[in-house]
Amino acid sequence: MVVKDMPLHENLNMDNRRGNAVPAGPTGTVAGTTTTFSRTGRRYTLSLTTAVLLVSFFLCTLLAVGFIVYNFATCAQLTAAPGEDIVCTSVSLRHNKTVHPAGDGRPKYDRDVRLPRSIKPLKYNITLVPHLSGNFSFEGSVQIQLRVLEECYNITMHAEELNITKSDVAVYRVLENDDVDLNNALRIHKQYLVGAKQFFVIQLYDKLVRGAQYVVHLKFSGIIQDYLQGFYRSSYEVLNETRWLASTQFQATDARRAFPCFDEPALKANFTLHIARPRNMTAISNMPIVSTNNHDTLPNYVWDHFAESLPMSTYLVAYAISDFTHISSGNFSVWARADAIKSAEYALSVGPKILQFLQDFFDVPFPLPKIDMIALPEFQAGAMENWGLITFRETSMLYEQGVATASNKQRVASVVGHELAHQWFGNLVTPSWWSDIWLNEGFASYMEYLTADSIAPEWKLLDQFVVNELQNVFQVDALSSSHKISFEVFNPQEISEIFDRISYAKGSTIIRMMAHFLTNAVFRRGLSKYLREMAYGAAAQDDLWRFLTNEAKASGLLDRNTSVKEIMDTWTLQTGYPVVKISRHPNTNAVRLEQARFVYANSTKEDESLLWWIPITFTTAAELNFKNTRPTTWIPRTKIYELENRNLSTAKWFIFNIQQTGYYRVNYDLDNWRAVTEHLMDPAHYDDIAPANRAQLIDDVMNLARGSYLSYENALNVTRYLAYETDPVPWKAAITNFNFIDSMFVNSGDYDLLKNYLLKLLEKVYAEVGFEDLQSESEDMLLLFKRSEILNMACHLGHQQCISESSRHFQNWVQSPNPDANNPIGPNLRGIVYCSAIQYGTEYEWDFAFERYLKTNVVAEKELLLSALGCSKEPWILYRYLRRAVAGQHVRKQDVFRVFAAVANSVVGQQIAFDFIRSNWQDINTYMGSQISNIHTLLKFATKRMNTKFQLVEFEQFVRDAHWDYDRPIQQIVEQVDIGVDWMNRNYKSIVKWLQREAAETKAI
Repeated sequence: MVVKDMPLHENLNMDNRRGNAVPAGPTGTVAGTTTTFSRTGRRYTLSLTTAVLLVSFFLCTLLAVGFIVYNFATCAQLTAAPGEDIVCTSVSLRHNKTVHPAGDGRPKYDRDVRLPRSIKPLKYNITLVPHLSGNFSFEGSVQIQLRVLEECYNITMHAEELNITKSDVAVYRVLENDDVDLNNALRIHKQYLVGAKQFFVIQLYDKLVRGAQYVVHLKFSGIIQDYLQGFYRSSYEVLNETRWLASTQFQATDARRAFPCFDEPALKANFTLHIARPRNMTAISNMPIVSTNNHDTLPNYVWDHFAESLPMSTYLVAYAISDFTHISSGNFSVWARADAIKSAEYALSVGPKILQFLQDFFDVPFPLPKIDMIALPEFQAGAMENWGLITFRETSMLYEQGVATASNKQRVASVVGHELAHQWFGNLVTPSWWSDIWLNEGFASYMEYLTADSIAPEWKLLDQFVVNELQNVFQVDALSSSHKISFEVFNPQEISEIFDRISYAKGSTIIRMMAHFLTNAVFRRGLSKYLREMAYGAAAQDDLWRFLTNEAKASGLLDRNTSVKEIMDTWTLQTGYPVVKISRHPNTNAVRLEQARFVYANSTKEDESLLWWIPITFTTAAELNFKNTRPTTWIPRTKIYELENRNLSTAKWFIFNIQQTGYYRVNYDLDNWRAVTEHLMDPAHYDDIAPANRAQLIDDVMNLARGSYLSYENALNVTRYLAYETDPVPWKAAITNFNFIDSMFVNSGDYDLLKNYLLKLLEKVYAEVGFEDLQSESEDMLLLFKRSEILNMACHLGHQQCISESSRHFQNWVQSPNPDANNPIGPNLRGIVYCSAIQYGTEYEWDFAFERYLKTNVVAEKELLLSALGCSKEPWILYRYLRRAVAGQHVRKQDVFRVFAAVANSVVGQQIAFDFIRSNWQDINTYMGSQISNIHTLLKFATKRMNTKFQLVEFEQFVRDAHWDYDRPIQQIVEQVDIGVDWMNRNYKSIVKWLQREAAETKAI
């Protein structure tokens, strides 16, 4: 699944639905009995004590009834027929961990939420009747065939926010001839819920026999919810008419919200679906439709019967019911709104090519008979890899030349590659448990770069990887509150939290490192054997290590005493990453390499026990070989390593970690830093160093200064060479690092010093990119990316020509006869022009842009406008914007994050965003679906620029007032703000001094 398009966070938690609590365990049984009260004509005389007791009892009863009515509201939406017992599984305890005040009596999560190992599901046969009008209900039935692995009395499965009809629950034995003995149902003793575990338990009188097979029959009903998880509804407008559709999002633990099931990734089974739909709509699922027939009782409905699936996990089951249209190429189809289907042509053009590339790369054929991809108007993540039916947010699948930006085009190619890679890594072979979800997401995130590079090598995506993924995740992995990549998780809240940058970006980065030190050929052979032998099963990381080790040893890459597991466990089972300090030994041929965990100042003390196996590559000023990424040597798990190499010891300068293929930072002695800086400052020779390594030098040196490993004087001296730099990859690294300093300086009296220095660095590259958008397919994609980055930075810094050009373009749009149909601004300039015009404009520009947002039907344009509307300098406009975002009228729930990020990132918006969240967090929480991770994400935006002790105290007080636990997201926010405070104390004055000296030298010249 792709979540990186979302604020990182990012994730998958869904609605608490008011925390409809049901007592756990056998005491939670819904009895279905009735007690009748009668009255007579007798007269009673009560004592005062008795009267008080009766009144107290009456009041308590009223409170209890009120509590039950409130907490079982979801069940009340579906009324039981006379004589039926309904088990309401709407316990929704998944978010109680943090959204409820401490001490309110609500149960905390049970950390042990794994199903018993006594039963394995084999097949599901599911019928489903959704109603896309009225109360948006659905009803269905499921027959689950299972095998008993250990004798037991209980059949324990998952069910959440479902109403299960107890009288229709039945269990039958499967006979030796595979017939089901329907005449002899097993006697059921109890049916009950274990609310904190989201379990539904059928307890039998007689033991289930080990090795035997049984079939469980259940009927259920529920609501097609609106909170983008489980089986949910969304809508879009056509000529002021609302069109509804329903679709699924089950990863990680939400299949249980659509049908009772064994909702764990290792418990694979075959699925057969039968979906009833209105005649004017279409149903699609993982497998093709094999037949369609009329519904017996609903005259406007038909049944679609789907082929049986291959063995797969519950979280990969998917279906969608809509009035969408589609276009196809062979067995590959894309679906979208009728007025957006043209924008799906690009995805259809690249999808089959990427699929073929992956079949060739893995040497494993795609096993399903078809692939459908559908662009949904509301979708929480970027996309989801359901086997054979991939679901997308519209901006992740739709692209049209002349309408969307170049980055939209790359995004579509990358996300399609990511999700298709999952068809092997995740779907064909699935992690045994969510602790190894990084195997899914890390591989898909790495493969998206290879797949996109295979269809568009001119984008230089393998260089982009360094700045987009590796350097990006370095930031969060330098915090003491980071976590191991293979991280033990238990309950749904913890599971949702590991869909983060560590699993995605760090996962992809260490896989890339492994591909380089194993070599591409050995890496691919190992993957192929792993996928073939583990197909349709579940695996842990050790399974992958075993296959790769066998191939590496067979090829002579590893000696018999070393394994891939020994190496890679140091990267997956330890938090963080190393910095390698490299220094020459005077008068010897040795170079000293010393490793330690990299942390930011004031983050955490060095843990001496954290040591890694580190692949070492290097080149020198004489060699300038930036292509050979196979390790020259390794630092074993030792603190200090002496490398004997005369070429190194005598070199004018050297650079370690070629192409930054290793997941570590490099620090040098001051002599080497000075020599490298001197080479970079030569306009004729700075590009002797490869672009990825120039980006590495910038990112390493700036973060080494940020972490107090060396001075900012040395770091800023390196950045002076950027006055000559024209490649987008080093510039991306520079802009990212200067954005941090900008966020620290923006409210200071010395901000002009920083602005002037950066504007000076931009002069050459700004002149090169120009303020134009040719909207031509032949225009260099890297130039488009670079232009966007450079102009965005220039306008932010107040570059006068950038601001005036933005204003001119925007006014041309305002004055066009039909601005909704005729936008004269090129797509690749729109985000920059919109933001600058609104930032330096008035309420008029803001209102004009908001009106265009409301009227456009192009999702890429909507995203650009939503981000730009947060650029205003007027506090009251920004506050009004935040209020509108959570009012439920103009902004889709999936886009609320974008609004808050835009406001918090504006010049004046950070404090406004924080104050708004502090004052309205409960309302926001209710609107967004009572998932505390949403508030965490919004708070990450709102605290990004905090760097004073007062702001830290203010934030911590807010957390205490809200009665939240100090879980990992809160810890990370506190740590980030604390680092900002410490950074200002350590570095602000020295940076100002350097900037003053640089300004004086420039003026003198």
